Amino acid sequence: MADAQMMEGEPQLVNKARPMTLWIGVAVIGFCEVMLLGIDAPARDWAVVGVGVSPDDLPAPVGLAGQAARWIAMNMTPVCWVGYLLLLDGLLTVLARRRGWDEISSIRKRPNRFVFACLTSISVWCYFDWVNFYFMDAWRYHGLPADALSRYMGYFIAFAAISPGMFLTAQWLNQLGFARLRTTGVRIPRAVQVGVLLLGIAFAVYPLVKGDAIGNLTLWVSLMFLLDPINHWLGAPSIIGDWRAGRWGRTLSLMAGGAICGLCWELWNYLAIAKWTYHLPFVGTLERYRYFEMPWIGFQGFLPFAIECWVVLNTLDAVARRAGLRVTEPLPDDSHVM
Repeated sequence: MADAQMMEGEPQLVNKARPMTLWIGVAVIGFCEVMLLGIDAPARDWAVVGVGVSPDDLPAPVGLAGQAARWIAMNMTPVCWVGYLLLLDGLLTVLARRRGWDEISSIRKRPNRFVFACLTSISVWCYFDWVNFYFMDAWRYHGLPADALSRYMGYFIAFAAISPGMFLTAQWLNQLGFARLRTTGVRIPRAVQVGVLLLGIAFAVYPLVKGDAIGNLTLWVSLMFLLDPINHWLGAPSIIGDWRAGRWGRTLSLMAGGAICGLCWELWNYLAIAKWTYHLPFVGTLERYRYFEMPWIGFQGFLPFAIECWVVLNTLDAVARRAGLRVTEPLPDDSHVM
């Protein structure tokens, strides 16, 4: 409870120094944008109109700056997400220092939890990709590096950053004020909790049975419904536990974190060579209305997705603890996301 006590007690001597991670994060993201928008015009044009055409058909980059820009265009997502994680660490550290709190960035305060979030993030996205590519065909990857090592390194970094990016964004929002959103608790009987779990099972099975992109409607909430009741029964952090106690901060901050990260994902994806596109015929004419590559109606999935990833992390952590393995540091209180 040390962090909570720091927040509620007398502030310590304020350190207003801005951490290096803040500046490095801004520099990495800014550098990527400048290189992609200002240097490698052929890659930019391919990214907008050339999906389905091999990036090998692009003219060779000219000069050192052109080669660097082409590399950025091939690795935009993993590089920008490393920058974003550094930026969030900086923002959380600035907030803590200005308010005289103990550290609130899990990268510094709870590094094991941060690493565990990276690993569970990879697991979740590999599961999503498995369901998509074998059953749904709702999104497709384009322009991936031909070299296997480069391709899998890009996968590893990009997939590992998904959950931590959303969680650290939510942590920042929660500490800015979302954690104060409290009301009287909501009664959620045991029978309702069991019903939620059963609904999660049905939602998880549906895309495997239906076998087309409409399975997106259940895939992006299935693990949340399936696992959150289990987390509550195991005494782990859970959405059900928060709602029963009248705590709304984590739910809303996770949803907002998912939306913010979704905006960034689609922005950085649009002008990249190695990128993804969507195939959602079940939404009909609404598929034409897009935020870059993402149909706006599909963008709503980012909100529960952040909660789903958080629920999975807490389930795996709780199972490990039941097995006698303490792989992460515990959350200091109910206002923390990670």
